[in-house]
Amino acid sequence: MYHFALPELIEAVAATGNDEAQTMLTMLLSGKRLRDISDLPLDLAV
Repeated sequence: MYHFALPELIEAVAATGNDEAQTMLTMLLSGKRLRDISDLPLDLAV
């Protein structure tokens, strides 16, 4: 899934201090299930 405001989402989750949300977001990012929208054109070109 591509997110149009991924850097802002990461910042907002960090600001909440919610460890569970931070862990879930880290898992989504490391598993490449959540990506920045700027990656979409590159992924479609392949």
